[in-house]
Amino acid sequence: MRLRHIEVFHAIKQAGSISKAAALLGVSQPAASKVLQHAESSLGFKLFERVKGRLLPTAEAELLYVEVAKLNLGLEQLRKLSANLRRFPQGRLHVGCLPSLGLSIMPKTIHDFRKAYPSVVCEVETNHIEALLAALRSRQLDLAISIFPDEHPDIRTQVVGEMDLVYLGPRDGGDVDLAEIEDRELVGLSRGDGVGGLIAKERERLGRSYNPGIEVQTYYLACAFAAAGCGATIVDRLTARSMLRPGLYLRSLRQRLTVEIAVLTHEANVIRGFYTDFVTILKKSLSAMPDVESVPLHDARN
Repeated sequence: MRLRHIEVFHAIKQAGSISKAAALLGVSQPAASKVLQHAESSLGFKLFERVKGRLLPTAEAELLYVEVAKLNLGLEQLRKLSANLRRFPQGRLHVGCLPSLGLSIMPKTIHDFRKAYPSVVCEVETNHIEALLAALRSRQLDLAISIFPDEHPDIRTQVVGEMDLVYLGPRDGGDVDLAEIEDRELVGLSRGDGVGGLIAKERERLGRSYNPGIEVQTYYLACAFAAAGCGATIVDRLTARSMLRPGLYLRSLRQRLTVEIAVLTHEANVIRGFYTDFVTILKKSLSAMPDVESVPLHDARN
């Protein structure tokens, strides 16, 4: 199938009729019909059948569409890339991160990066990890900065630092023993989350259960519930610092638990020179923060 065949076939499958597909592509209906006929002639089988006035895909078309949809996604990404290159001829960097990182390390990192690359347009957004992964896969993001990176299909992971988990709650004092926090007082992350799973495993090692009185999906939400007087939570130090409020206390844990900070990219992304320099500048920003231990750069996972 030629590229034009693929475009018309995909449009007809999506729109459900030749007339709507033609309008979608900005061509005349006879032109779209002619391309479809040529495609069917080249393939040696029909792609659509007319049934009671409706255009229905054949079994062969349904099988082809699985691959055509992938190709069309690639074409759409190519169009977006072309548009971005036209809009930002000297470069563009779209970075996503968790909210706590957006309030802590990202401002200095972007400031220093812009000094090195003043002509590169920077776009920064914050979101939870699942949204960041989806944006990487759809190529809306070039890079994402995350805490406790699990391995994900199609995602390349580069660890750049680590920090400890801390207590954030209503009780002041010294180091907190994780075993002394009652389940009913705990605002916890789900076991499916990396941090939640780590805390659950350590609690169970200490002979305690992990059944939080309140279970949430994000670190910020856990801190917000703690700030509202719902209990105490265990989160990374950067998030805890950014959410510290009157009446809340940040305390270290007696059992030291650490999480990694990593840069995530899609495995198919072309690694431009300034991507590498951005990671180097990010590491320098992390090194300047007393709460974060910078780690040597190493080959990305996946």
